[in-house]
Amino acid sequence: MSSLPTFAIFDLDGTLIDSQVGILESFRATLADFGSVASDDELKGLIGPPLNESFARLGFSGDLLDEVVDRYRDYYAESGVHGCHLYDGVLEMLTGLSSRGVRLGVATAKRVDFSNQILDELGIASLFETVSGANIDGTLSAKKEIVAEVLAFFQPDDQSDVWMVGDREMDVTASLFHGLVPIGVLWGYGSREELLSSGAEYLVDHPRELLDFARDYEGGDPVCWAHLLCEGCGTVLGGTSEHHCKMGE
Repeated sequence: MSSLPTFAIFDLDGTLIDSQVGILESFRATLADFGSVASDDELKGLIGPPLNESFARLGFSGDLLDEVVDRYRDYYAESGVHGCHLYDGVLEMLTGLSSRGVRLGVATAKRVDFSNQILDELGIASLFETVSGANIDGTLSAKKEIVAEVLAFFQPDDQSDVWMVGDREMDVTASLFHGLVPIGVLWGYGSREELLSSGAEYLVDHPRELLDFARDYEGGDPVCWAHLLCEGCGTVLGGTSEHHCKMGE
């Protein structure tokens, strides 16, 4: 691939925005209403997947699962939606790609109305041609279906001309399902191991590296950061071999 992709699809939570504060507050309040608790580490691991999957992992099922998801959304709509901010470097990365002619979209398991509200409040809504997320009635929640909706809007001639950028396994698997280029980000809620084991082709550890990656694309020699790992400690080298490993000392 010797040129920039025509399209780039981004996950939202853990990729463009750090939404941990608002999400954890909403999880805690919801669980308290139902006489349940969970550790912060456990709750952090639930950021990203659809809510019904997350609450099922917390032990809820059947009609109670629907009730607890609705309660969470009430809390999130009231205050949690405002508990987020852009990761450092994201605005510069998005404007840089857009200025190079890359068409941008969002595919998120977050409810689409919340997603549009957040993008608007953070001042980046105009950078995206389309935003797809979970429907209010719950009829659209699987990531591969959400990504399919963005692809239906863009109608790329070649699926490999599309980046899918995300921080969790479901972003990578949805990308592979549709034949896109799966790029994993390491500043979000998923681990390096999760992204690599699910099949991420590239890894980046700061938003600016997507612009460096873009320049490598233009030069015809993309850096496969997913394979540039320190053999001693497993650190992602971020496109450079300048790393001092202390594991062997």
